[in-house]
Amino acid sequence: MELFYTPASKLDTFVAKCLHPHKECKEEVLEAVRTVKKFLWQQCFPGKNVQVLEVGAFGNGTVLRDSTEVELVAFLSCFRSFRETEDLDNMLDQLSKTLCSCQGLLAFDLKDVWLVEEVFCAIAFTIWTKNLEGPITFTIMPAYRDLVPHGGPSAEVYVDLIEARKPPGNFSPSFAKLQRSFVKHRPAKLKSLLRLVKHWYLKAYHPGSG
Repeated sequence: MELFYTPASKLDTFVAKCLHPHKECKEEVLEAVRTVKKFLWQQCFPGKNVQVLEVGAFGNGTVLRDSTEVELVAFLSCFRSFRETEDLDNMLDQLSKTLCSCQGLLAFDLKDVWLVEEVFCAIAFTIWTKNLEGPITFTIMPAYRDLVPHGGPSAEVYVDLIEARKPPGNFSPSFAKLQRSFVKHRPAKLKSLLRLVKHWYLKAYHPGSG
């Protein structure tokens, strides 16, 4: 079925049959995610006084069928404010080097580590699993953890964000937890809508993907 020819009364069926991930694919991707998270927690910055405080993910609950792109946010202890992220280039360089020596990821046939320089900087790489036909592309975004343990950002965080004077979206990884929490506690109907919007965007603006 094509979305553009699906009447509104059939959209729920379209989402269930065409957009929800297959269980087997989802489990394969989750296994790879666990391996990457383990690397971030245990091997990411050896010999440096840097801790990975938390690992978050974008798009939880709204992943499309056959999607093999995973975005992870690594909240680092060396970033204490939005204005104290100048060491990002060094963190990305260290991350790239340790990725290429991680035995757990090499067992997944790690390939093609590269730097992403768009709205925010990140490290991307691909790995291959046994049962998926194509690779899984991971993007890891080091970020400052702006949220207090049991709540949202404080007023001072927003002042710091404004005074950092960076382009729009530059610090969006820092707000990954807010995005995830918003999706997690919303009805299934909203998640279906988000999947539809993602699918529509891919079909309309990137016809060769999705």
